Amino acid sequence: MIVLAVIVALTFLLTFAGGSHVGAGWFWDTGNALGFVALAGLLFQMIPYARGATTRRHEILGYWVLGVGMLHAFWFLLGDGAVWTYLRPGAPLAMWFGLAALVVLAVLTALARMPDRMRVHRRFRTFRTVHRVLGFALVAAAGLHVMLTGYYLGRWVQDVLFVLLVAATCLGRSRWARLGQAPIASGQTFVALGIAATSAFLLLRNLPW
Repeated sequence: MIVLAVIVALTFLLTFAGGSHVGAGWFWDTGNALGFVALAGLLFQMIPYARGATTRRHEILGYWVLGVGMLHAFWFLLGDGAVWTYLRPGAPLAMWFGLAALVVLAVLTALARMPDRMRVHRRFRTFRTVHRVLGFALVAAAGLHVMLTGYYLGRWVQDVLFVLLVAATCLGRSRWARLGQAPIASGQTFVALGIAATSAFLLLRNLPW
């Protein structure tokens, strides 16, 4: 839980690292906050975990991350008609990366389900390799989506700190293993942290101070 809380906190704090806390309105900031919650959950999922009893928690948390990611996308599609233009040819590259991230996340989650996983991958080693490759592709697409939109991470210092956070979660496998016990978190914890972070994000950006 502590590791997930730290990742959620750092993900949201990065949006303020440039020194600006001006909001874009309650609706827009809520939708983007959902995106950052999903991103934080995704980064946590990239941390190696011990197989066995924690596998089920990893799986369930993946469903929650997918759900929040889809909520982030459909929040804008259902609430702002102008967003539909981002699904047409000629849309900004950042939006295509966002759509790609959502598709890869859905595929990654579907292919990891049992017993469907066994129908696609007869060997666990093959599944693990494909799962990791898709995970890295997902983080790359989501990261580019966030940085290229430039809505909240518009300064170079924010991009550098964001890349460092991504590297720490995705590439520090040997160091994470030294913790002895891999970090785990439940779906309920993820939701609670997401609500708290979203609430703080909205209040700091939209209330007069």
